[in-house]
Amino acid sequence: MYSGSPLEALFDLTGVHPLWRTLLALALLGLTRILWVVVHRHPARRRFGGAITFLAIAFAGEAVIPWLPARWKLAMTLRAVSLLAFLFGLVRALVITADLAARRRQGDFSSIFRDLATLIVYGVVILVVARFELGVDVTPLLATSALVTAVIGLALQETLGNVFSGLSLQMQKPFQPGDWVRFQTHLGRVQGIGWRSTRLVTRSLELLEVPNAVLAREVLTNYRGSAIGDELFVGTSYDAPPNRVKEIVQRVLHHNPQIAKSPAPQVWVVEYGDFAVKYRIRFWMTDYSRQDDVRDEIMTSLWYALRRNGIEIPYPIRTLRLTRAARASAVLDQRQRILIAALRQVDFLRELGEEELGSLAPNLYEVEYGRGETICREGEAGDTFYVLRRGTVEVLAHGPNAAAAHVADLSAPAFFGEMSLLTGEPRSATVRAKTDVGVAVVEREGFEGLFRARPSIAEAISRVLADRQSELRERRERFAADEGAERSSQRLLAKMRGIFGF
Repeated sequence: MYSGSPLEALFDLTGVHPLWRTLLALALLGLTRILWVVVHRHPARRRFGGAITFLAIAFAGEAVIPWLPARWKLAMTLRAVSLLAFLFGLVRALVITADLAARRRQGDFSSIFRDLATLIVYGVVILVVARFELGVDVTPLLATSALVTAVIGLALQETLGNVFSGLSLQMQKPFQPGDWVRFQTHLGRVQGIGWRSTRLVTRSLELLEVPNAVLAREVLTNYRGSAIGDELFVGTSYDAPPNRVKEIVQRVLHHNPQIAKSPAPQVWVVEYGDFAVKYRIRFWMTDYSRQDDVRDEIMTSLWYALRRNGIEIPYPIRTLRLTRAARASAVLDQRQRILIAALRQVDFLRELGEEELGSLAPNLYEVEYGRGETICREGEAGDTFYVLRRGTVEVLAHGPNAAAAHVADLSAPAFFGEMSLLTGEPRSATVRAKTDVGVAVVEREGFEGLFRARPSIAEAISRVLADRQSELRERRERFAADEGAERSSQRLLAKMRGIFGF
């Protein structure tokens, strides 16, 4: 019986009965099966499947070899196949382990170099096994392979050019998977770098297979980094002071979480056009993949911000302008009547007569906010009172642990902001537009004459304010209690895990 299999040298099985050697090989084969099941339960480890397959082939061959006559060609061939499979499995496992270790350290183990190194090692292993296990003279094979390589090189010049360009890209690393790159007229995110080509996914989810040789000779723009610059242009009326426009634009950019604080956004006047003063807005994004979303958010917020401040975004049409007196009369007859009607929906203002409500008109106007914009912020001073005419807002307040809690949603004809306007206290909550909203705004000066004429109005308002303060205090306490219960639950769960080890 044969007793010199290649794996026996590793486990020193000399002198062991063939039956026991077979049982040991079968046991190892069973372990590889168990390992296969365990590995495939974890997606990150499934790449070890190939290595396990090679090891299973090696152990299966080891189980058969002891029962074959040593001089049979089948035994010699099976011995060589078993050794090849065992070595291939080890090489495959080592390569995958190195790749996973590099990824865990947030490194980049080049797929091209990994495949090339694996291929070279496989070739060396095949030659060594053929020479020392099968007794094959590999010298003529090496000479023939050199000639074949030359012929293939001439026939596949373009393909090999892409391969070597891929190697060059891997060494220089002008981009990595996940980077956004632009070349020629194309823009896309790098999905992977292969032997022949690099895969890009455009914003429209189109897959581009770009030959590596093309990328190697093109001028590339890589949008990798913590802050990527972008520009927008906007035009405003000549009646709007430039510094005022710049202040509004900077405020919009400051409140957008996708805009980097450093470098700071910049705004320049760049042109006096036929219809507008043109501004260039330069900003830096934290995530280039959201460029279209960020541009949309900025332009949308700018429209609302400029409109609230009475700044027109002009466009080339004929505009019929009324005289000042006619315009004032139209505003009084239409817009202010609508706004005064909105004030009648406020519970503590319902008893006011037409003349008393009209006294608020000089300090009454309407503004619009887009979805997601903040109308007032908790902790800030305020001298305005808001009445919702349309849309919905959400009220947020910070609890004892500085965690923002959702207090309520308000819809028309709800009102808010009365505490700061009437008592001088800072805003007690943040109010944010949940949909596009329109609000009637009353300034503090409008109530001064009203309170002098009707002190009873101040008493009615004070009762409403007391009720609101009580409701807000109860909600904050309830939120704090829920938060405390959650923390207590987490502490108990941690103790249970420590005891039972689950």
